[in-house]
Amino acid sequence: MKITVSKSELFTKLSAIGKIINSKNFLPAYDNFMFVVDEDGILKVTAGEEGGRLSTNIECETDCACLSMLIDAKTILEGLREIPEQPISIEIVAMETNYAISVHYSNGRFELVGKKADEYPTMEVKNPEPCFSLDAESFLNGIRQVQICCANDELRPIMNGVFIEKTSDRITYVATDGHSLGMIDSAYDSKERSSFILHARMSKILSKIIPATASSVIITVGSGSVNIEFGGYTMICRLVEGRFPNYRAVIPSDNDKIARFEKNEMISALKRVSVFSSLCTSLIVLKFDKDNVVTITGRDIDFSTSAEEKVSVSYSGSPIEIGFKSSILIDLLSNIPSDEVIMSMKHPTKATIINRTDKNDLTYLIMPLVINN
Repeated sequence: MKITVSKSELFTKLSAIGKIINSKNFLPAYDNFMFVVDEDGILKVTAGEEGGRLSTNIECETDCACLSMLIDAKTILEGLREIPEQPISIEIVAMETNYAISVHYSNGRFELVGKKADEYPTMEVKNPEPCFSLDAESFLNGIRQVQICCANDELRPIMNGVFIEKTSDRITYVATDGHSLGMIDSAYDSKERSSFILHARMSKILSKIIPATASSVIITVGSGSVNIEFGGYTMICRLVEGRFPNYRAVIPSDNDKIARFEKNEMISALKRVSVFSSLCTSLIVLKFDKDNVVTITGRDIDFSTSAEEKVSVSYSGSPIEIGFKSSILIDLLSNIPSDEVIMSMKHPTKATIINRTDKNDLTYLIMPLVINN
């Protein structure tokens, strides 16, 4: 049996789907790519882990059909990496318990062993809802903007993902770890309602491999799993089970202290001051007053270090002194696409809202830290 395929296409697609493979898998089968040639001579390759799998088709010429085998992912990727672009041929000989595989290119070859694919677990979407389509760019923007707020909490797994909620006229992407929250909310015309929690790891993989050429993402939600198709790839993954918190209830609407500032200038100042803040709390304090200046301070009493810096802002409201964990605030500000940012506050112990200035679709929430004077 023989398969002839472009080296670059094979390597590119194996590298893409290989991102889902964990370095340590509970099942050894997940250390492999599954190669399947169907009766029409179409080559489908799949990679996976306990939480999901990625697959794609690869154009090829072949004289075999109904072939399925496992090839060690690390070995074949390293073997293909330095081969220049050219057609390569994969010769396969069926043995009693495995396959002898020889990969030939213009001036050499390498050989490896393939395993029977019987041990590779199956995964499918059960009781599927009607599928729906989303603009690929909008979908990517949604998960990328909010996944920064996903938790990594074994005790509260429901917080470890991106909540995607589709109503009759809106689609919303939300993630929260209890200290911060990110939400993208935009118009979407739909007759059906649907919602699911996509695990953070799967959302990060999607944000890396959805190609720029993809125009749409087709989503089919089932009981406990979801199927996502995009640009020639298909992901099937298990959903995070449980009821997502009522995120709209925690977003304040009466914050009356409003600061508007240049994002990069604020981030630079925060980074400089945070060097001198406490290693335990990473607390930085922002003091807003009516002089359109915010004073940023950081202090570490244990090491007798401190820093203070002033940044120009456009501020309306009574003076307020409020503390934040510097790393969270810097990450949220860095993730905002606009050059200017609006920060609205109510009280040093109440949630602060951060928005972009050019659009009203993105909302970040950050909880303050207690300031111990």
